[in-house]
Parts: sequence; C-alpha cells; structure tokens
Amino acid sequence: MTLGDIIRAGHLLAPHLPPTPLEAAPELGERIWLKLENSNKTHSFKIRGALNAILSLSPEERSRGIIAASSGNHAGAVAYAAYLTGASAQILMPKTTPKKKVNNVKRFGAEAVLFGDNYDEAEAEALRRVRASGTWISPYNDARVIAGAGTIGVEILQQLPSVERVIVPVSGGGLIAGVAVAVKELNPDIEVIGVNAESAPAMYNAFHDRKLPQVWDTLADALSGEIEEGSITLTLCLRYLDDMILVAEEQMARAMRFMLEMQGWVVEGGGAVAAAALMHDVAPRDGRETAVVVSGGNVDLAVLRRLLC
Repeated sequence: MTLGDIIRAGHLLAPHLPPTPLEAAPELGERIWLKLENSNKTHSFKIRGALNAILSLSPEERSRGIIAASSGNHAGAVAYAAYLTGASAQILMPKTTPKKKVNNVKRFGAEAVLFGDNYDEAEAEALRRVRASGTWISPYNDARVIAGAGTIGVEILQQLPSVERVIVPVSGGGLIAGVAVAVKELNPDIEVIGVNAESAPAMYNAFHDRKLPQVWDTLADALSGEIEEGSITLTLCLRYLDDMILVAEEQMARAMRFMLEMQGWVVEGGGAVAAAALMHDVAPRDGRETAVVVSGGNVDLAVLRRLLC
C-alpha cells in the first residue's frame, strides 16, 4: 500500500466520483473543516474503496459474482459498484442492520442476505460462501479498498494545503489507513488521529494494547466488529497514526444533533465520531487547521426520531 496506489485509485475513480466538499464548521472552531463524505455516492466514503476494488478486478473475477459483508455502508457501496460494472453482488448483513442500509443494497439490484446477530457472524458466513464460489471484497482488509479511501487524504491536502491535523472515524481501519498513508507521505508533519466509539473499540484496543469489549447496541453500528486477524490495516495504522481516542454514546448523539441543527447534514453515529471528539474536547480545539472526516450519513428515520425527541 503506497501513495502511488492511492494516486492511481484517484485516476480510476475520477470519471465516477467528484471530490466531496470541505465545509467550515465555525461552531466547532475557527479553523475546523468538515470533509463531507456523507455527500458522496451512496452517502458514505465506502464507495471510493468498493468501486476502486471492483474496477480493478479482471472480467473473470467479476463474472464469478461479488460477495461482501457489511453492517451497511460497504454493502451499499459494493451494490452500486457492481451495478456500474455489470457484476452480480450478494451482501451478507446482520439482522440488526438499519432498513435504510438494506434498501441501499436492493435499489441497485444486489442481493441483501440478512444473517447473524452482528457483523462478525455475517462476515463469517460471507467468507464461507466465498470458499464455494465468488469474489470477496473486504470492507477494509484489501489494498484496493484502502487506496480508494486514501483519495480522501489527497483531496484534503488539495482543498486545504495548510491543514495541520486530520481526525478520522475508525472501524476496521480501511478509511484511516488510506487517509494516513496519503497525508503522512505528502506531509509527515500533519497529525492523524483516529476515533473509535466506546462501543466499537477494536482499533483503540490494538493501538493501546487494551481489551475493551464490543457493545453491539449502539448508534455507531457502522463501526462495530472486530478486526480480521492479520489485517493490513493494523500494520498501516500502527505505523502512521499519531493517536487513537474514544467517544461515548451520548457524545455521538450530540454530534449527530449538532450536524443536523448547525450544519444542515444528516450524519450517522459512526460518521459523527470525529466531530464528537472535538465537540467534547476529547481531541483538543487548539487552533490548529483541522480537517474532520464525516464518513457517512445513512440513518434510519426511527433512529432520527429517537435522537431528536
């Protein structure tokens, strides 16, 4: 995984995905900017990695059919990428997946298979099916997926050359691994901080040698799940990240309300963790030029109702 891989991914994605906006967030701080991946195709950063991976497949690999596992955003991204390339796709999703994310799969003609009570169970079933037939597209443990996500880092430096710090939501690490490689290779002085939800602390545990538990009932459903043993994201994150921090459930909820009320954007819990870290001074508001990645905006209406009541 190199900067060259990310630059190549940018060229491959350019005909399909315009750059996402970088928007000022003055209520968070004078020099704080939001990188709005919720405005992307399928309303998530995930389309970058999924599309780069599927465009990179050979015709024979695509003809076998795509299989993926996801709690939502990777699923919609794979479905859309398969639709663009004419491939069939089957996505394993936990039974608890929000309806909006299931519908994102179906609307592009892919098959949504609800299996298991959490992401880890859905992924295990997907990998079992791949062994029989199919081409696996991991949501994070794939250099092509990471390179696609890394194009966000390149865009941030193009849009905000004076950036001093980038704060990024983290699940399996595909997003932050790509962003960190791009940012650090272009300017090693820029600080890169990852944010886990307390309910989904897998990368925090790996970074700080902790054993905090997963909590599956969370606003951050997109971040839930353990990291695959031997994942290349672990190596990249341990090499490139400056820190990993945690935010609590109520802090995420407040950040989601802030994004809707003050910025005018619907943002899911996992997508709001980086903003939550700044709002609650888990990451200090110290005057540095800071880009905050807002990774996704797929929220069920029922969740929004509960949040706003």
